[in-house]
Amino acid sequence: MKTYLIAHIEVTNPELMAKYREQVPKIVEKYNGKYLVRGGDSKIIEGDYFKHRIVVLEFPDRKSADDFYTSEDYAPIKELRLQAGNNSSVLVEGI
Repeated sequence: MKTYLIAHIEVTNPELMAKYREQVPKIVEKYNGKYLVRGGDSKIIEGDYFKHRIVVLEFPDRKSADDFYTSEDYAPIKELRLQAGNNSSVLVEGI
């Protein structure tokens, strides 16, 4: 079952986030993930949670998503993202 990683990121350090964005796509691809949303213009239609950067990744299954997130490849890159802003992320299975 496809699994989606949904991240909400308030960028507080654009320089670190730029380094993260340069390096992460090849790691996402290595774990069979693909970007469905990567920032972009958004319009809030209810609430205020999504007022910052939104990223949605699709993985073929939960194992691939977990493997990506916990990989040694991603660990140092993830640290850049964590230092670059305030983050909330969730893995959710599709239907």
